[in-house]
Amino acid sequence: MKKWDERTGVSKRTGNTWKQAEFLLEVPGQYPSHISFTVADGQSGRIAHFEKHIGKTVTVSFDIDANEYNGRWYNDLRAWGCKEYVAGKTAPQPQAEAPQEKAAEPVATPNAEQTKLKLTNMAEEAASGEEGKGDDDDLPF
Repeated sequence: MKKWDERTGVSKRTGNTWKQAEFLLEVPGQYPSHISFTVADGQSGRIAHFEKHIGKTVTVSFDIDANEYNGRWYNDLRAWGCKEYVAGKTAPQPQAEAPQEKAAEPVATPNAEQTKLKLTNMAEEAASGEEGKGDDDDLPF
């Protein structure tokens, strides 16, 4: 995991200061892939917690959302948990924090548990080098 970018500002709506950092995570495998995600930091010190794990193999928990801008949709990955990965053990998931701000309800809501399970299975396949060896050619989502 690498730290990419950090931005700060003041909310126009509330007047509170905010800080956000972008991290890059490499998913190992025969063909490694990368995941870029953001970490928001209010008074929690969450960015410092993620910085402690730079260069280590980690399990990251994040929420996936999409935002529309000029008729196009862009994915946003917001991380809320990070633990050091222990081979052969499933790390317990950290408790989700209450969202600071609620956006409009999405039109369709996928089953979050199924999506999380599929992403976990994909990461395990990539780490073990078994990625793409199955007969199933369906997308994982």
